[in-house]
Amino acid sequence: MTDSKLIEQIVNTYTQGKELFLVSVKVTKSNVITVTVDGDKGVVIDDCILLSKYIESQLDRDKEDFELTVTSFGLGEYFTMQRQYLKNVGQQLEVVLTDGTKINGKLEKAENGKLYLSTKKQKDLTPIDFSLVEKSRVVIQF
Repeated sequence: MTDSKLIEQIVNTYTQGKELFLVSVKVTKSNVITVTVDGDKGVVIDDCILLSKYIESQLDRDKEDFELTVTSFGLGEYFTMQRQYLKNVGQQLEVVLTDGTKINGKLEKAENGKLYLSTKKQKDLTPIDFSLVEKSRVVIQF
């Protein structure tokens, strides 16, 4: 089974200095590798293709066979890192705090370990420390 830390290192080397960043790596017992990336300005299919080719060039199928999928972070999924807030400034978010409180509001900014939402109930921006955030995601509006 391929080591997920090795895949993380390969992806981080590839994305260094780029607008892409690693969200997650999953490796199953049957050596199915799934790499999820996001980008400061989104992810296009060519980003996934090029990263997939790079990862494959760094691994040896003769030593260990594997199946590789490189995918982009999906709309509606929960954020896994602070960098994802930066790319979503201006979006409506659903934020669930560690105490279970749900807040829906527009992400006005994310800086210095805090995010700032504007809500219908509150005109002033209240800082929310990232350590108090259990999960959050973009609210899809039609």
